[in-house]
Amino acid sequence: MTGALLITLTARGADIGFFFFCLLFALVVAFGHAVFLAFPLYLQLLDRWPLRWWNAGLAGLPIGAMPTLLLGLVLRLDLEPLLSGVACCGASGLVGGLVFCLVRGEDVVVQEGGA
Repeated sequence: MTGALLITLTARGADIGFFFFCLLFALVVAFGHAVFLAFPLYLQLLDRWPLRWWNAGLAGLPIGAMPTLLLGLVLRLDLEPLLSGVACCGASGLVGGLVFCLVRGEDVVVQEGGA
């Protein structure tokens, strides 16, 4: 949603219809991103480690950066804009992972064999 708002604000003279178009596009992309990247990775990591803030953030970093990196490589962007986009989207993924952990809550770890 932030991307749709920023696109609308940078396009001078854009009307509210343009904003809703960008918002709809952003929601479709975010939904696909969550369903095809984040959710399968979350299920894989859940089998190996309990959810903690640090591993949620570390998992969010590549989830956010991967699509931008792949798109930049396909479009053959120069190194500077590619790294800038990857860093920005990776940071967004990191924040998304931390927010996911905050909303879902950390897993409770039960120690076995303790008396």
